[in-house]
Amino acid sequence: MRSRCIRLLVVVAVAIGLSWATAATAGEPAGPDTGMVPLGVAKLDVTPELPVRMYGYAARKTESEGVAGRLKASALVIGPDEGDGPAVLLCVDCGSVPGDLRQEVFERVGKEIPLKPERFVLCNSHNHSGPDLKGMAGISGEQLEHLTRYRKTLSDKLVKVVLEAAASRAPGRLAQAQGNVGFAANRRVLTDGKWSGFGAVPDAPVDHSLPLLRATGADGKLLAVVVNYACHATTLRGNFRQIHGDWPGCAQEYIEADQPGAVAMITLGCGADADPCPHGTVELCQQHGRAVADEVARLLAGPMRPIHPTLTCRSTTLEIPFLEPPPVAELRQSAEKSWALARLAGLLEQGERPPATASYPLTTWVFGDQLAMVFLSNEVVVDYALRLKRELDADRLWITAYADEVSNYIVSKRLFGEGGYEVRNSLSTIVSFGRPEEVEPAIEDRIVEAVRSLLPASYASDR
Repeated sequence: MRSRCIRLLVVVAVAIGLSWATAATAGEPAGPDTGMVPLGVAKLDVTPELPVRMYGYAARKTESEGVAGRLKASALVIGPDEGDGPAVLLCVDCGSVPGDLRQEVFERVGKEIPLKPERFVLCNSHNHSGPDLKGMAGISGEQLEHLTRYRKTLSDKLVKVVLEAAASRAPGRLAQAQGNVGFAANRRVLTDGKWSGFGAVPDAPVDHSLPLLRATGADGKLLAVVVNYACHATTLRGNFRQIHGDWPGCAQEYIEADQPGAVAMITLGCGADADPCPHGTVELCQQHGRAVADEVARLLAGPMRPIHPTLTCRSTTLEIPFLEPPPVAELRQSAEKSWALARLAGLLEQGERPPATASYPLTTWVFGDQLAMVFLSNEVVVDYALRLKRELDADRLWITAYADEVSNYIVSKRLFGEGGYEVRNSLSTIVSFGRPEEVEPAIEDRIVEAVRSLLPASYASDR
């Protein structure tokens, strides 16, 4: 009798184990050992109702001429108000949400729920067919009035979407998978080792990985999908005059159509030197968005790695000192093709001096020993992701750029000798007045070391 009971217990245990494994394979929660955490999601339309000056492409001086695609803001809130408080991931279809606007949203949200700075990250889609909030200082008249009105509306909606997500929190689970999409192409064309223009360079460095974070309710219902891809949102070029979310906007629409009731959120990786290929039309935005959505559907249908919700958030701000400026006449020569250096030259000519340092913020969210999310500010080239994935465990690493602040390019040491657009308009060039190779230690080394210092030693690569 005793042996029969033992055999029965073994059969039951095996059956339970198989059912958990089957559920995980089918994309369902993998069982009680995955951990539960309060999760809340929300999404709002943030499309401007008035014509506005559009972000990017300096030659485009007129306001938008209608709407070809809607812009969205979405929020995922993780965790309860107790303890360290919730973590907020806010994604916005915008070229660059200015740092002071982000701070305004953070402070307003913080009056309603407990929120620490390192637990609030705003991710820009860096969309080049949306409002130019970052360039308001150089705009006047009716164009400035329209952007000012939009900025106020956007601030209110960003606060609202975060608070709606926070209010909707209920027990849920997180899981992760890793995919791949191929439309990003390195855009830096070299001639004899020097930058000679933009294009699509097949064998140049690029990051085609597509990490995915899945949020489900306690009942297994899909609540949200967060995906990351390292590519500019520049499918639509400077001759396009309508508001549109580019490929991130199309990807969100297709994912949500494929997964009814779920919220899709797009973050960008280190794609500052990558453009969508091919590009030029709304149809190509749809093509790229469809590619992302198809890969998301494939990943959701397959095995997922459960993520335990124990979350540690840390942040730091690097202060990069300016070098001594050269004579203004020499600086003017270097600034002919760089708006950033031209701006600095103008300050010096007016008798002003640049600040002593340039700030570079970065943040890490670590889910136990299972996933480390790295949030880098500004436009970061692909070498940072490739290096971090070599030096850290790539299977447990998620790298987002365009987080919290988008002002300058963050270039690698490899690009110094090649020169070109990204280098001329980089943080390295600004603080060195056109001599990026003279910044020592290089900004690349400073950022990589800062990331490593924020992560547990267990994330170091064995390779």
